Amino acid sequence: MFKAWLKEKFKKSADFHWLLTMQANKTLSGIEAFSEWINDETSSRCQVVRDLEHDADLLKLEIGHKLVETFVTPLDREDIYDLSQLLDEVINSAKSLVREIEALGKPELNDFIRDINNELIIGTKHLHDAFENLKTNLKEASNHANLARKSQNKISKLYQQAIHSLLGSDDLKKIIILMEIYRGLLIIGEKIDLVGEKLLHTIIKIY
Repeated sequence: MFKAWLKEKFKKSADFHWLLTMQANKTLSGIEAFSEWINDETSSRCQVVRDLEHDADLLKLEIGHKLVETFVTPLDREDIYDLSQLLDEVINSAKSLVREIEALGKPELNDFIRDINNELIIGTKHLHDAFENLKTNLKEASNHANLARKSQNKISKLYQQAIHSLLGSDDLKKIIILMEIYRGLLIIGEKIDLVGEKLLHTIIKIY
């Protein structure tokens, strides 16, 4: 009986690196779909964002189940859990902003929205690459995590410029809509930054 218990507890570990990378991949695809939707009035990719968020959520749940079932993990189990949860918040924030924009109405595309969207994709791509390298190349993983955080710094500056640009407008409705959208874009960037920060802490612990 005890031998059977030991065999079950020490069975081959779930591939958490792969699961986290797949979750990061779904997150990146979701941010790309969100950006395409908000940049193109004819795009119907808002539903794709919802579908990808659902897929990413299933991966998060799978990671949670595997953490309960697996005795030995390649990373601290709390780090695995936190990384998965924080990744989930990135795509959840995008889905929430989709809902808000649908309620408010899509604004006319401007340079601030375009530039922030581009940085969101860049930041999320760096997160994906960080997770992809987490198992085999910690230096490269750390580099991408830092670059993801730098994207948030750029997003923050663009946000401040975008808000400042509204001061010269007399269109109250436009100001309210754009302020909410800028705020939602900033939140996505902040979520990316949190994942990057957690990745760096995790990498330091491995070293």
